[in-house]
Amino acid sequence: MIFKGLFVQTEPSRRRYGLAFLIGIISGVVSGFVKWGAEVPLPPRTILDGRAEFNPPYLFLRDYLGIDPTATVYTFSEHIINPVMVTHVIFSVVFAIGYCVVAERFPKVKLWQGVMAGIIATVVVHGISFPLLGLTPPLTMLPLDEYISEIFGHIVWFWSIEIIRRDLRNRITHEPDAEVPLTSPYR
Repeated sequence: MIFKGLFVQTEPSRRRYGLAFLIGIISGVVSGFVKWGAEVPLPPRTILDGRAEFNPPYLFLRDYLGIDPTATVYTFSEHIINPVMVTHVIFSVVFAIGYCVVAERFPKVKLWQGVMAGIIATVVVHGISFPLLGLTPPLTMLPLDEYISEIFGHIVWFWSIEIIRRDLRNRITHEPDAEVPLTSPYR
């Protein structure tokens, strides 16, 4: 069963929280671009009531924290860039740090190489939190395309976080993940 051993914890001496935090920053930046890139073939924003939606992280920063991500523009390769989508990278770093730190203590969060965490993030954040905060319309108003885009994007996003997390942790510590015994033949 998927949820068997959900709250099994790793040996405290094997946990590397500081390293998990650092890896969370790295994997958050890289996976932010992965999530951003996943939205190119499957755009998540729809046009409702004759207007295009802003992305929910942008609305959260603007409406709840008073930060206007559109206030800053920069020029790259003679193009004027409005970095609204950078909000995805910021939120990606926050989620990746959380994921990497939690993975040190509760290994079940890594189920299916992070895919389960991506599904849970979609349900909790896009399915429950965003509509309650008024950052997106109610789920009943969203088209199937938006669901498909968000589920696919979050699965790929968390999978990339997990791939980077595991590789960097194992390379830096020269040990397997905290739940794998040091005497394991898989070491």
